[in-house]
Amino acid sequence: MATTLFPTSVASDLGGAGQKSLSASRGLISVNAVTNDVASGTNLPVTDVGGGQALTWLSTLLQAVTISGTITVNIRGKESAAQANCGAGILVERCDSLGNVISAILNDVTVPSVITEYSTSDAAKNGTFTPTSTTLVDTDRIKITLKVRNVGTMGSGHTITNTYAGPTAAAAGDTFVTFTETLNSIVQVGTSRQPNVSRRAAMRASIW
Repeated sequence: MATTLFPTSVASDLGGAGQKSLSASRGLISVNAVTNDVASGTNLPVTDVGGGQALTWLSTLLQAVTISGTITVNIRGKESAAQANCGAGILVERCDSLGNVISAILNDVTVPSVITEYSTSDAAKNGTFTPTSTTLVDTDRIKITLKVRNVGTMGSGHTITNTYAGPTAAAAGDTFVTFTETLNSIVQVGTSRQPNVSRRAAMRASIW
């Protein structure tokens, strides 16, 4: 069964600067992430405010799975002026339990694959992509970085506003990534366990 992950405004359990959580549930209210364009820029990470902290989103600890099916991406956003010449992009990575990047699953693609420019009204950019087949082991994570990409020559003095964590499909905040595979989380279900029950079995619990 496919799994859809939504970027949220909740801090990741890792606690690093700019690290937010991915969730299988929609958020309660759409959140803005504002990024300044940069003259002749090509591949900018989305930031919390213009000139602010770069943002990334990480899953909880995951059970082992191989990701090889298509990945569908939907990113909501707009630019403050047509002269910004900006569109959407994404980087999807495999990380270890501490958030250290192991490899790219979807390596800095534009969304859609033939990029189109944002308008000055919030709207969706989407596409479906074939990832690099990647095997996650128990306690790995998925990391998502939203990007601002150039459409022609990127301008300067403008802003790009991406919206995420919204409660409603096809509206502001409806940013998500859908994996073909079922992604199951690992959570610690107790500090003790019955005899003859392995530690791994004691930790397994699907919350997605």
